[in-house]
Amino acid sequence: MKKIILLLGICIFGISLIVYFFRPDSNTYTTPDQISKVGTTQRESITADTSDQTENHSNDSAQQSAAPSGKAKKMSEEATHYYKVAYTYGWEAIVRDFENGTIAKSKMPDDEKKKLCELALTGTTVEQTKRLFVANCKPLSGQLSFRIINSQLKDTKGQVDQAEMIHKLKFLQAEDLFQSEGMYKLGPYEEKFNLQSNAIAWGLEEVSDYLLSIGIGYAGNSDNLINSNIQGRNPSISLVKKLMQAGIHPNAKTYTLIEERNFASKHPELYQFLQEKKQN
Repeated sequence: MKKIILLLGICIFGISLIVYFFRPDSNTYTTPDQISKVGTTQRESITADTSDQTENHSNDSAQQSAAPSGKAKKMSEEATHYYKVAYTYGWEAIVRDFENGTIAKSKMPDDEKKKLCELALTGTTVEQTKRLFVANCKPLSGQLSFRIINSQLKDTKGQVDQAEMIHKLKFLQAEDLFQSEGMYKLGPYEEKFNLQSNAIAWGLEEVSDYLLSIGIGYAGNSDNLINSNIQGRNPSISLVKKLMQAGIHPNAKTYTLIEERNFASKHPELYQFLQEKKQN
């Protein structure tokens, strides 16, 4: 599970870079009014240039990716603009451009279209996901259950929308696209995990409780789930207590982690709780 958390951290860092480099400024951003008009025709696509400055900005700050030949190449301007809009305003405009065929007709390479589809499926609501399915944007593998447990779905207050995430898990079950367990294997190394590891690593207690209610428990994970939570985005004393009640206990690594991550000042209540358990 350590490698999974590391990979997750790298992905989060990559998304942060995208948001930083493609953040809107006063001259180049796509306004909400522009987004509301997106998707009626190819000409009105959000990939259309709004100014010379937008074009220059995209050229200068496009994300680098590895070409099959091993040479670095820039992400296409269209893909760059789609991600910029998605991470600034949400996925609705991208969903509409899948629906009206703008993305299918675009000059983006097929691998960029597939990647855009894959990421859209992880960050959209159930209703948006249904529309993507109708537009022939569908998951390439059964891993979608794991990928939707993230911080993209937000409620009106800007908090992670756990209710919508649970709704989406139910939808995937109904569509026979639900996968609850996985395995990471590299040579002789093998690591097992289930959806609980994702929910706990993100600190999503409501999602974790829902998974328990449908029979997906804490067992079946190679890593200590307390450590998964501590290393995650939202360490939770409530989740740690539930894990301990289920028979999972802190280990030597737990105490190394809370010292390395300065839990004494950042998460004092959880730090004190774990210190008390260490003494008992």
